[in-house]
Amino acid sequence: MVTFIKEKPGAEDMERAAQIIGTLGEDSQQCLTLNAESSYFFGEKACGVVPYTLTGRRSMSQGDPACRTGDMGRLLDEYLAFCRERGYRAVFNSVSADVADLLRQRNFCVLQYGEEALLDLKSYSLSGGKKGALRRNVAKLDRAGITLEEYCPETARDPSLEKELFELEEQWFADKKLKLTYSIGGLQFEKTYGRRYFVTRDSGGQILTALSFLPYRQGSAYCVDVMYRKLDGPTGVMEHAIISAAMKMRDEGLKEVSLNIAPLAGIDTARPDISRPEKLMDEIFNNMDFGYDFKNLYRFKSKFDPSAWKTRYLVYDHRIPLVRLATSITNTKGAADVGLYMQYKRFFVSLLLFPNRYRERQE
Repeated sequence: MVTFIKEKPGAEDMERAAQIIGTLGEDSQQCLTLNAESSYFFGEKACGVVPYTLTGRRSMSQGDPACRTGDMGRLLDEYLAFCRERGYRAVFNSVSADVADLLRQRNFCVLQYGEEALLDLKSYSLSGGKKGALRRNVAKLDRAGITLEEYCPETARDPSLEKELFELEEQWFADKKLKLTYSIGGLQFEKTYGRRYFVTRDSGGQILTALSFLPYRQGSAYCVDVMYRKLDGPTGVMEHAIISAAMKMRDEGLKEVSLNIAPLAGIDTARPDISRPEKLMDEIFNNMDFGYDFKNLYRFKSKFDPSAWKTRYLVYDHRIPLVRLATSITNTKGAADVGLYMQYKRFFVSLLLFPNRYRERQE
């Protein structure tokens, strides 16, 4: 099992990171790092922060670092010097093309990692043939009396509602048999860091879904984070909840909603310069259906016919072996599950040794 090394940042470190992300952050993934699993590197010459989590001696970060315009290169250099001093090998997960290019110049390996689904709220609507099924389902649930309401714990806490939401969370994870930790946030009612919370209820007042959204671009855009639903709820109830929340934000004048990243989606295997690791990631996307079902997550986001799919990249120290890299990433998503970790490791080793077995299955 991979061991997490906790550097125990003080509460003041998280508050300092939150302030930098809140004022300088442009990336939808940055608020995800404001949690107990993260440590924080602050630039000295560059104004910015790189949140990271240690798994073994690998320093894992999520999304782009947050920094002042023009400081990204300096901040990365400071952080990489910090990693070298401590013997860490850096991994940057789900970064933008700009950050990937800067790290490629610093001799890091760059892989296409996935696609982020974005809704441009100025132009997004449910019209059009591609959204026909979604439009009909949303209308059907509207007619059934399902409604959206926003919960604002920063202004008025509701202990009974929070109890219901935590129970919904427990049921959801018990059914999934996995609790993601690294790239997924939580309800976090004590310290919200600007999160917005929405619930939908049926006509009898029962809670059907719970959603939280993380702010980015100084609150002009939000990224969906937590998504829990009642297991025996109506078909399409989560799609209805997301659309209802997004349309509310549109009416408020917000610019964008991110449906977050579909990991390993969109890798072009016909590309002449595709790398062996990218081919393996595509095999994982098409064949791994335990723990973290990449393909179904992509299908779910595709239902919304996003305004754009933004490519995200995985960038890592070239000295990290592929299996260790893969298990480090998946282990940070379900860190406490030893059995799941061993499943991942066996799968990755088998995939490297017998790739044709999985290609034949797809055909």
